[in-house]
Amino acid sequence: MPLPEPNLDDLRFQQDLVDEARLRIIRYCPEWTDYNVSDPGITLIELFAWMTEQIVYRLNRVPDKNYIKFLDMLGVKLQPASPARAELTFRLSAPLPLGPENDTVAVVSKGIEVATLPSDDVPEIIFTTDEKLTISPPILTDLRREVEFHKNYIPRLGIETFYAFKRPPQEGDTFYLGFDPDTDLRGHILRLTFWCDSTQATGVKREDPPLVWECSIGDGEWQAVQPSLRRNEKDTTGGLNNPQGALTLYLPLDAKAGVVRGRNAFWLRCRFEQRRPEQGLYSQSPRITNVAVHAIGAATTATHAVYQYEELLGESNGDPGQIFQLDNAPILILDEGEGVMVEEIVDGELVFVPWEYAPDFSTSTRFDRHFSVDEASGEVSFGPSVRQPDGSVRQYGRVPEVGRKIMFSQYRYGGGVAGNVPVGKIQILRSAVPYIDQVSNLKPAAGGRDQENMDEAKFRARRELRAQKRAVTAEDFEYLTLAATREVARVKCNAPGKDNRALPSGMIEILLVPAAVESLRMGDRSALRVDQTLIDTVKTYLDRYRLLTTTLRIREPNYIGVKVIAQIVPHEFHNPDVVEDRVLETLDYFIAPLSMTLRGEEPDDLSTITSASLSTRLKAGILDSEWEGWPFGRDLYQAEVYSLIQRVKGVKHVLDVQLKVRPVIPSEEILTPIIEEPEPESEPEDEAESPRAQDDEAGEETEDFDFEEEYGLTLIEDRAIEVFSDTLLCSLEHEVIIVEL
Repeated sequence: MPLPEPNLDDLRFQQDLVDEARLRIIRYCPEWTDYNVSDPGITLIELFAWMTEQIVYRLNRVPDKNYIKFLDMLGVKLQPASPARAELTFRLSAPLPLGPENDTVAVVSKGIEVATLPSDDVPEIIFTTDEKLTISPPILTDLRREVEFHKNYIPRLGIETFYAFKRPPQEGDTFYLGFDPDTDLRGHILRLTFWCDSTQATGVKREDPPLVWECSIGDGEWQAVQPSLRRNEKDTTGGLNNPQGALTLYLPLDAKAGVVRGRNAFWLRCRFEQRRPEQGLYSQSPRITNVAVHAIGAATTATHAVYQYEELLGESNGDPGQIFQLDNAPILILDEGEGVMVEEIVDGELVFVPWEYAPDFSTSTRFDRHFSVDEASGEVSFGPSVRQPDGSVRQYGRVPEVGRKIMFSQYRYGGGVAGNVPVGKIQILRSAVPYIDQVSNLKPAAGGRDQENMDEAKFRARRELRAQKRAVTAEDFEYLTLAATREVARVKCNAPGKDNRALPSGMIEILLVPAAVESLRMGDRSALRVDQTLIDTVKTYLDRYRLLTTTLRIREPNYIGVKVIAQIVPHEFHNPDVVEDRVLETLDYFIAPLSMTLRGEEPDDLSTITSASLSTRLKAGILDSEWEGWPFGRDLYQAEVYSLIQRVKGVKHVLDVQLKVRPVIPSEEILTPIIEEPEPESEPEDEAESPRAQDDEAGEETEDFDFEEEYGLTLIEDRAIEVFSDTLLCSLEHEVIIVEL
């Protein structure tokens, strides 16, 4: 997008010039007493004020105008807005398979539009699916125990009882469920129904059994899958001890078939592992008599964008350097099959011929069918004709013939922070899809950023001039990575050396922190996950500038979650609840991998912090003016937290501060099945008498899944958290204890 020129005419004719001059009359010319507008002196004042205004206006615009023109000559353009991405869950109107030997599938096409609920002040926000989603009935092919993996119990069910674990059970015992590897189960929601021999007094808590479910993600790796706690999806198997029960698993999008002991399948496994003492231990193995698996939905990714098909741009006039404007902007980076088509005569017939996208025309010849597009402004341009030093004229890129129609086959437009919508906001299918009953986003949409502003463009230009379009030093790689896409908020480059001895010679490690400020504000640490799409985008961009002998490794940083437990005494005349909220927010914004602050606010100190907003810079002697989030490799000291809390308005004393930590793995931080739905005010009578309802009553009340309880927190005794160079800190759920003295 062309760089906008600033309006720096900040002196107003009447108020700043004419009125100011009239106020000075009594001081410099006291004998002048007639200030009427008809007085010749007032006329002269207005004349000179007008002349002064013109001079100041032009002089003030010269520096920035020159700056912008120089940037334009260097080819610097504003980066377009980046779109938010969401994980959409489509639910079936009936579980698959519909019946025995029924192979019906549900298909959600690529580009299906799903929108948020519109309101009076907020229009609907449209997302489109990134790829075709096929929801297939799962085909269970294997049921095996680890101790005798060669034996498949699927054909034996109903004849021979399957003992899930050893007799007697031992922690670590595992059994496996295998599915047909030709059926893609990525992102599927599976309902597993078990029929078991009823057992009593096995020693486990039926509402919270010591079982860990995992799915294969390829290369021998496994990912934990928490059974759903949503209403009507809760685990009713009683730890595989009830005569009949079911549980629901939401498989991740990166689930894939894998080889376990020479057998290829989509694998689920259940491991006997006690993670909390109250779960108890099995005194005897569950006995499974039958298993049935149904798909009740599936998830796929979607982007905050709308498809535009076959847009006619106009007709060519035959001149070089023609520019056409798209109806919508900004647009997303062109995908395969997206581009300009120009009418040409082929075999005597007038047809549209696709042209090739080129980022610039520096290497284009007059025979190359090249076009360029500015994603931010939506301008489509063709090659210019440039006069050479010897006086000749060279045509860069082919010129469309006169009168030929020019059409854009398809493109996607959208983006911005408006797409970072919370959980459950995306739920309107804009077109009917067979077998699909509803859709929702069980995770917040993240990654949307608005178009780059002028200040950001100026700062980026300085970085690019320093790098000179080549990646040699670590700083070069960092600058160029930030220029690759606005989906990257922070980057750290590690090169082989004393601090990174694990890196082999010639390898550069790039650590990416995605733009996920809005998600972090809502406590969603899973938004810090770096997906393969972002990695491929950055790698493709850096490949143009790296040395041939340099190998790139791109990944997300390691994260350490920090929980602060603070005891404070509030001032007498402050509301303790308000003070508590201020302290919690201050901690969340201080211990964060990204700058969580709001733009445009600069209070003098932390006394202006409220529960609704935080300043752009925390001037507490801890954060500097360029604070972008927790620095890579920076240690956290307990004394810093004391100092930070003491500066919050309303805090009189800080009695004690404790620090607890645990590893944070973004891909495992928030699991879709743990999102609770509100219980209805009344249950139908028939449902209250169902086995599921009886199981819920017997188990009292199911608690939410707690990561801190599940994985455990380690108390820091050394009064400092040591952080490695590839590690960042992020906040967990802090705790503030109000003490009255």
